[in-house]
Amino acid sequence: MSNARQRKVLEAQLTPQQRKAAQLIVANEWAELLTEEGKKRTMAELAEEVGIARSTLFEWRAQEVFGAYVNYLTDLQLSAMRSEVNTALMKAIRGGANGVPSVKALDLYFRRYGLLTDRTVVEDTRQTVEDRRKTDEEIRADISELDAMVNGNGESESA
Repeated sequence: MSNARQRKVLEAQLTPQQRKAAQLIVANEWAELLTEEGKKRTMAELAEEVGIARSTLFEWRAQEVFGAYVNYLTDLQLSAMRSEVNTALMKAIRGGANGVPSVKALDLYFRRYGLLTDRTVVEDTRQTVEDRRKTDEEIRADISELDAMVNGNGESESA
């Protein structure tokens, strides 16, 4: 589902107050990283700004659609930070402050661009159809053996 379509589907299931609450929650989660104050607001403060009780905000957070919308908004925020993440990754690869390249950063880089993958080899040791084929003589012997079991006398009728 495209981002625009996903947004419309989710927003159609929420009230304007719920959408505003979700947006405030996401902005509040990023507040520590994105603002100079680095201070998060309480759930009571967010609820007051939306015009609802704090308990209502907690109820909404437990709803699947509300949570999906919060996740959608968070993913948008993360996507907007991709260049910053790539810059930090390259700094870590080049050695950062201590001049020692990060092995984990190199691993992440190679995995991200498909240059390093986990590879599992599975060998099938079962017999092939060709290996399991019996000769006509072996098949006749098996039929005779089955006939003997069915007749109960140990002898085959077709012999």
